[in-house]
Amino acid sequence: MIETLRSRTFWKKTLALMIPAAAQQLISIGVAMMDSLMIGQFGETQIAASSLANQLTTLAVFILMGVGTGANVMAAQFWGRGDRDSLRYIASVVLRISLIIGLILAVFALVFPATTMRFFSTEEPIIEWGSRYFRYYGFSLPLYALTTSATYLLRSTRHTKIPLRASICAFFLNIFFNWVFIFGKFGMPRMELAGAAVGTLIARAVEFLIVFIYFFKYDKNIVFRFKHLFLHNADLFKKYIRYSLPLLFSDTMLGFGLITHTAIIGHMGEVVTAANSIITVLNQFVTVLNIGLSAAAGVVIGNTIGEGDLDRAYNEGKAFFVISFCIGILAAIVMLIVYPWFITLYNISDTVRDAAYTIFLSLVVTFPLATLAYVSSKGVLRGAGDTRFIMFADITLLWVVSLPLGALAGLVLHWPLFWVAFLLRLEFPAKGIWCTIRFLRKKSIRVIKADEPVTTGDE
Repeated sequence: MIETLRSRTFWKKTLALMIPAAAQQLISIGVAMMDSLMIGQFGETQIAASSLANQLTTLAVFILMGVGTGANVMAAQFWGRGDRDSLRYIASVVLRISLIIGLILAVFALVFPATTMRFFSTEEPIIEWGSRYFRYYGFSLPLYALTTSATYLLRSTRHTKIPLRASICAFFLNIFFNWVFIFGKFGMPRMELAGAAVGTLIARAVEFLIVFIYFFKYDKNIVFRFKHLFLHNADLFKKYIRYSLPLLFSDTMLGFGLITHTAIIGHMGEVVTAANSIITVLNQFVTVLNIGLSAAAGVVIGNTIGEGDLDRAYNEGKAFFVISFCIGILAAIVMLIVYPWFITLYNISDTVRDAAYTIFLSLVVTFPLATLAYVSSKGVLRGAGDTRFIMFADITLLWVVSLPLGALAGLVLHWPLFWVAFLLRLEFPAKGIWCTIRFLRKKSIRVIKADEPVTTGDE
């Protein structure tokens, strides 16, 4: 492991993947923060409605993570051994599944907006504002699904520049059009929260066009064309289901778990909901490196396994554990330094401010091990192909431990907010320790091969 940490080649590969992925996530979070700050000018009800409505995005993120990282488990290994035909087939499956997921989520937003919002809150003003947001936002979900999956596929071949450039473009467009439609500039109507949805729709449409024009026409790694969407290979599809279905199920349940987490908070009242939405933004900012590092870990380890060097993959995994824990400690320190300034950006009451600080403290104490959990489960073990264990760990710790304890403490026993928030995050430190032990026992690495050749006739 020490040799790996000293290796320039390891750091070069890791940083080449980590920095663009982290930057892309930072841009996405920056948009969310700007939305929150702009909408915050209209009061706590719209802040709460925005936070709850965007739980549909959270669900989309986790489902697509299951689809995309499940594909990465195979795609990174196929790329590592130069099997481009099998890589193209996996890409076709992922894009088809992602489109279906995006359309299903769009139906919830566009056809059942009020019903969807009532899952998160019983307060009618919040439900009304969230429903207005959904009327425009729902159209962006299929575009977001396809763009996200294409980004995962490009990363698996160490190609990160185009998704990053597309995200930068979307970032500036989103902020500009949010400003125009939220506040009613240049003769546009003042739409407030609904205006944020319009800005998001425009930005995601442009991001989609940039990524897919490149993906279908210019990419030299996968060399994917429209005709490849209809590829068929029964044996490889079974392998995709074998390795991806546990991740898809696991991440979908994680997405529903986070929605349930938010619903528990939401049923504790508007003050707690608004406070939680503010701290969520701060939490997202400091997890940027976690997300970038986990993306890098999955691809680096997957490529190494594909090359056949299992000992090096094991040492790389240990190195990622050390790096992630150090990043977790650094992130906790940064949070403590930044928080006093950050909270002044919001026009909120003292009651909301006090609740936000309480939730913030529960976040800080769990962060180092939570970072280890993210990189180990979303990066190292996924890249190694240990998908069934991840499914078991994710579901058990979230649905058997964190959510029941948090709901009991918050909705039944009415414990202090700190302990409710802490119990709702208890899965993260537990998962970090469990996943690390699993990998160190050398039970995680899986080698995936396409038994039946895939022939596309393209090189």
